[in-house]
Amino acid sequence: MKIGDAPKASGASRIEKKRAPGAASQKAANTASGPSDQIVLAGVPEAELTPKVREALMSLMQEVRSLRDQLTWSQERINELERLADSDPLLDIYNRRAFVRELDRALAMIERYDMKASLIFVDLNDLKKINDQMGHGAGDAALTHVANVLSANVRQTDAVGRLGGDEFGVLLTQADQMTAEIKASQLTDAVSARPVEWNGKGFTAHVSCGVVEIAKGLSADEAMERADNAMYEVKSRKNGD
Repeated sequence: MKIGDAPKASGASRIEKKRAPGAASQKAANTASGPSDQIVLAGVPEAELTPKVREALMSLMQEVRSLRDQLTWSQERINELERLADSDPLLDIYNRRAFVRELDRALAMIERYDMKASLIFVDLNDLKKINDQMGHGAGDAALTHVANVLSANVRQTDAVGRLGGDEFGVLLTQADQMTAEIKASQLTDAVSARPVEWNGKGFTAHVSCGVVEIAKGLSADEAMERADNAMYEVKSRKNGD
C-alpha cells in the first residue's frame, strides 16, 4: 500500500475552489452581491468548518505531507542500498555476487531461447609487482583503470564485474566465441593503450583474457572456471611456458 494514496481518496490533501451551483438568474444575483466561490477543504465547505475541524484537517494534511516525504526518502535509501549491495567496494562495477546473478540470468536465456552469450575472464597482470614497487595505491589505480576501460567498451546489455583480487568478468550477450575473442583482443589493447595515472605519473597496465562461449547445461561456476582456464592458457603462451 502506498501511504501517499490514502489522502487522495478522501480528498484530505487538497484545497480547491468549488463554484456554487445555480440558475442563470441566481448567477446574476450572485455577481451583483459578491463572489459566489466558496473554499472547500477536504470536501467540506468552509461555512461548515468549525475551528476545531479546520485545525484537525490541517494537521492531517500536514501529517500526510510528512509521510509522503518520509516515503520518498525511504525509497531513495532503499535504491541506494541495493546499488551498494551490488557494487564492488572499490570499483564502480558489479561485485562477484551481482555478476554471478547476471550470469545466471544469461544462462536461463540460453536454456530457454537459445540465446548466444560468451564470458571473458580478465586478469590484471603483475598486480603484486605493482603493489610491491609503487604501493597499494598504485595497484588500486590500476584496478580502477581496468574497470573503467572494460565498462566503457561494452554495451549496456553486457555486464562487467570484479570476481576477486585482480580478476574481472565480462558477460557479452548475443555474442558467439569468435565475436567474444575479437572483443577480448580489443579490450586487451584498450587497457594498455592509455597509461594509468598515479601520483602525477603514468604507467602501463596489461591484462590477459580468456574467452568461452557459454553452452547449454553449464552452471555459472562452470562457465567461470572454463573462462579462467582459457585465460591461464593465454597467459602461459605470453610467458613462453
